Amino acid sequence: MSTVVIPMHRESGSAVGLTRILNKIPANMWTWSILELWGTGAAPQGMTMQSFEELISSSDVGYPLSWRELIGVASGLDQIHDCLIVATESRRALSRQIVRQASNPELLVVIEGLDSTQWDIGINEHLDGAEEIRERLASLK
Repeated sequence: MSTVVIPMHRESGSAVGLTRILNKIPANMWTWSILELWGTGAAPQGMTMQSFEELISSSDVGYPLSWRELIGVASGLDQIHDCLIVATESRRALSRQIVRQASNPELLVVIEGLDSTQWDIGINEHLDGAEEIRERLASLK
């Protein structure tokens, strides 16, 4: 897993939000899960942000969703303070422990928002198009 680090705020004052990160990753059929989230904005399915955050933290698999659903959730978020979002080959690979197994071939992408300051995006080196994805992400710096 190689990591691209991107500041959440540019010197110009503009923010690099989750939607901008996701726009650099091609549409896919992977299984995504939000394993941690602390942010502001509109939660999915009419939930409050607090209940959404509690739902995520109460499950070992977080909040599993498709690429399209992840794009929708991201578009409703105004600001992310902290988050951990992963992509895997299949739902059966999802768990909080998968993040500790960086060499697990089923772990494809790890998006981590840290303390409202930076994004750490890990890309599986064996993923088709990994180098192109890293280059596209690096363009956000």
